[in-house]
Amino acid sequence: MEAAADEERPLLHLQPLLNQDVGSEYTSDGSVDINNQPALKHNTGNWRACYMILGVEFCECVAFFAIASNLVTYLTTVLHESKVAAARDVSAWVGACFLAPLIGAFLADTYLGRYCMMVVFLPVYTIGMLVLTVSASVPTSYYHGDVHHAVVVYLGLYLAGLGSAGIKPCASAFGADQFDSEDLTELEKKGSFFNWYYFLLNLGSLLSSTLLVWLQDNGWWGLSFAIPTVLMALGLAVFVGGSRVYRFRKLRASPFTSIC
Repeated sequence: MEAAADEERPLLHLQPLLNQDVGSEYTSDGSVDINNQPALKHNTGNWRACYMILGVEFCECVAFFAIASNLVTYLTTVLHESKVAAARDVSAWVGACFLAPLIGAFLADTYLGRYCMMVVFLPVYTIGMLVLTVSASVPTSYYHGDVHHAVVVYLGLYLAGLGSAGIKPCASAFGADQFDSEDLTELEKKGSFFNWYYFLLNLGSLLSSTLLVWLQDNGWWGLSFAIPTVLMALGLAVFVGGSRVYRFRKLRASPFTSIC
């Protein structure tokens, strides 16, 4: 009996270490997986999830700057607006694109979560780009006047602006959620994520301001909008397809409550 008890003691002694090893398989910051279960480190988050998020951000930057970089020219040459009216309308649209994310950030942090905001508003952005592509590709005579054409163009513009409400404030934050804030190794990778995030943001801007603007200056407006439309559709498919590897943070109190 004593011999049997002696053999069990080492096992009992190692039990806390075994429990510690099991606990270390999960993230320490309270994040969960798509099934609302504690997130496993080796199955979720980290760079395997960030590739899809960075891809979405790159596609969104290409789409945004494909519109914004040369929008005044489009309004004056295709819709025949005056330069003053075109500059006013572009300023209003850009303002809407950067005001909408303030509302989107509040909705994401309080009600929907960052993932749901991106899943809901990515299709809106893609539809807006599709409307713009169709409006630029169909002959002007089809619209029976500039007014009908303008309605279609501005519908596409503001659908894309509405879509930015769920992408601009959520992509970087959702990417940061993929790294365990309690793990020093993953914290270092989070810094690398933001380096790549801003690199791809500027790369998307560069490609739009050179290649796509060149197409627009040569009259290929439909093609210049079709390329980012395809990218947005691919980004949506890839982002949704990677849902099982994301980590999710539980919703907290309203940001207004924290401010007060």
